[in-house]
Amino acid sequence: MNRKSGGLMQELDKQEVGSLRTLSRQSLEPLYEQLAARIGAQIDSGELSAGTKLESEAELIARYGVSRITVRQAIAVLRKQGRLMARRGKGTFVAERVVSQRLDTLQGFYDALRSQGLEPQLQLLEFSPDAGLQDLARPSEADLPVRLKRLYSLDGQPFALVVGYLPIRAGEMSAEHARQMTVYQILSEHLGIRVAHADVTIRCQRPPADVAKLFGLKRSESMLVMDRQSFAHDRSVCEAMRIYIVAERYQFSLHVAGALDIARSVKPVASDDRPLLRRAASSVE
Repeated sequence: MNRKSGGLMQELDKQEVGSLRTLSRQSLEPLYEQLAARIGAQIDSGELSAGTKLESEAELIARYGVSRITVRQAIAVLRKQGRLMARRGKGTFVAERVVSQRLDTLQGFYDALRSQGLEPQLQLLEFSPDAGLQDLARPSEADLPVRLKRLYSLDGQPFALVVGYLPIRAGEMSAEHARQMTVYQILSEHLGIRVAHADVTIRCQRPPADVAKLFGLKRSESMLVMDRQSFAHDRSVCEAMRIYIVAERYQFSLHVAGALDIARSVKPVASDDRPLLRRAASSVE
């Protein structure tokens, strides 16, 4: 290729890139939808990878030659689609992959991740034979003195903290086994307990200060909080668990036969503990 033809190719490349950055005011498609499509294409191509901070409003205005309201409408579209997320005081970021879990089957938290081709990183923060005795989050009627805490991460980013309470015999395990085994594996393989059913409550609330710090959240920000109690066949509580989850990274699905009357399921509660859903025979770790 001679210098002249090479220069022509470079000029064509520049024109092609420029056309991708230009929005058409003659199009019937609104400018904000065109801008949302442009940014969406960058996400699809990997040019904007998960966790990447989006350019500021001023930079997008200058790049595409549009108004501030157009930029905000485009971002709102992508946020509604779950492709962008706002972090208060930090900016707008490309959303991480959202993990989905069904609530109509008794499936563990770890197993739900693995079934979607995800390999979470686990860090055992605590395994104590008696810390649960002084923990007010433990169900008072349950004899579950053993407490474990595990941090789940995806792509190097923490997204869930599991705080579990187990029977006293679980304290005989090594910390390495506690790190590797799910709670349901501990019950079945180590304690010989078969879970008959589980009750799960899901709500959105502000986490305790230590949990907020662990995830780099402000105290005013909320997380999904799940409380689970599992029952053996003799109806005794064989484990309890509280899980804090970064809301943007997780969603739940439920198959219901016939109409679902939400109004009948809503129960008034005090403070910030707002129950979203209570479901038997459900799942978390």
